[in-house]
Amino acid sequence: MRALLLCGLASITISLAPSITAQEPSAPKLLNSGDVLEQLQGGWILRELETPAFEKSLRTEHAIMVVGGSFLSMEIHLAWDLRDGDEWIEGYFQSGTSRLWMDPNGDLMAKSMIGAATDEEYNLEIETPGKERRYQVSFFGQNEVELSVKDGPMFRFVRMRNDEAKVDLFGRKVKKS
Repeated sequence: MRALLLCGLASITISLAPSITAQEPSAPKLLNSGDVLEQLQGGWILRELETPAFEKSLRTEHAIMVVGGSFLSMEIHLAWDLRDGDEWIEGYFQSGTSRLWMDPNGDLMAKSMIGAATDEEYNLEIETPGKERRYQVSFFGQNEVELSVKDGPMFRFVRMRNDEAKVDLFGRKVKKS
C-alpha cells in the first residue's frame, strides 16, 4: 500500500513539474523606453553583422559597443581576406560616441558627438557632429541585443561579462536602483 501511495505521489509530482527541455533562442523582448536604456548599459561585443553595403564572403568583423548613462560608444573593424600571400585588401573602420534617447515611436536615437570612418579609398574622414541614427532595438534575454537600421545594417551584440562594476562615461560607479 505504501509503495502504491509513493508511486502515485511521484507520478502526480512529475506530471505537475515544468518540463525540462533544451532552451530555444528566446523571442525578442518588448520593453518600455526607460527599460531599453537601462538594459543597454554596459559593454557589448559583436556576434553578427548583416549589411547590404559590405560583401560577407571572406569578411572578418569585430566591433565593441559601450553604453554608459545616455551615451553610446561604438567601434567597428571590417576586413576581407582576399590574400595572395600576406596581403589583405583594405577594410573599413568606424568609431564614435553618440548621445542616446528613445523617440516616441520606441526607436533608439543616437546623435553623434564625435566620430570618424574610412571612405572608399580607406582614408579617415571625421564625421560632422550632430548626425542622427535611428535604431530598432530587440533584446533576446538579458545578454543579447539586436540594433537594426531600416534598409541598413543589423548588429547583434552579446553582453561582455563582469558587468558588476557598472560605471558612467566618466568612470564613476552607477548606483543600482
